[in-house]
Amino acid sequence: MRRARMGALVVVVALALPSLVGCADWLLAGFWPAAGDTAKPLGLMQLIEFHDIQGLRNWAHELEQRGLKSLVFVQKNMLEAHPTELRWLADRGHEIAGGHADEPFWDVAYETQHQLMSETKTLVEAVTGRPMRAFGSRYFAYDENTLRAADALGIEYILARGTSDVEALIYEPDEYDCKIISVSNVTFEDMGRGSLCDYSLWARGSTAAEFAQVLQEALTKQPKRIMVASHAYLGGMKQSWWAAYEDLLDSSDIRWAADFDAWAAPESGVNIQVPLSQIPVNREVKYDTPTPSEPLDELEDVDEMYNPCAVP
Repeated sequence: MRRARMGALVVVVALALPSLVGCADWLLAGFWPAAGDTAKPLGLMQLIEFHDIQGLRNWAHELEQRGLKSLVFVQKNMLEAHPTELRWLADRGHEIAGGHADEPFWDVAYETQHQLMSETKTLVEAVTGRPMRAFGSRYFAYDENTLRAADALGIEYILARGTSDVEALIYEPDEYDCKIISVSNVTFEDMGRGSLCDYSLWARGSTAAEFAQVLQEALTKQPKRIMVASHAYLGGMKQSWWAAYEDLLDSSDIRWAADFDAWAAPESGVNIQVPLSQIPVNREVKYDTPTPSEPLDELEDVDEMYNPCAVP
């Protein structure tokens, strides 16, 4: 068992307390801003790309103009096809997280998870020249084997499906050194819960206008931390969805973290240290087959932006 870590925002829950089953809301009592509190959510953009590079280039351009950093989630094909640009992003202070999007790591053998995570880590580090500190599988699924493999490989963070609405939580299981980032998520109509993410909402039938409303409603809930994710081929490429992000980036209702480490710091939000058995797990996936109201090929593209990471 690892040594206990101290921190003003780390919650230690006694073993006698009831187990958490689908929601961590009762743990957050005392952490929500008090009435009249004007504290603004601390935000971080997560950029996800599996297909092409132009949407990621557009995002890189926009964030560079604003002096903002992001968490960039990529898998093998992107690392192999665009190493120079991903190295540029790492050099500029963006955190490059490795991904394995072919399958969710729920109930997958330890040896398989370890091998896939190790291969991803080796490639990320060869491309970026930096340690791979964060990892996620398809649907941000994980189980105890994922945590075991993360510790064995020295990976600090595992990305997980959200467990407490828009509040992004960081769980610190007593039995492991790695931390679990439970991302922001929202419910949309009858399609269940999913990440606070353009693709997640698009796949559940949301329009860009509805997505913009969801973003605004998320801010009014005043979470301590919030993580907004963009599949760059959608949010970084399609004009109506891009406009929703521009409004968010311009909003005075959110503070943007200087970088991933500032966002993840214990003093920045709610970190919860508990036994693994008391950490809720969200396995709900109701939109495996997308049912969009706006097909991608019918959406207007943004104008191609200057590529700040282009090779001279």
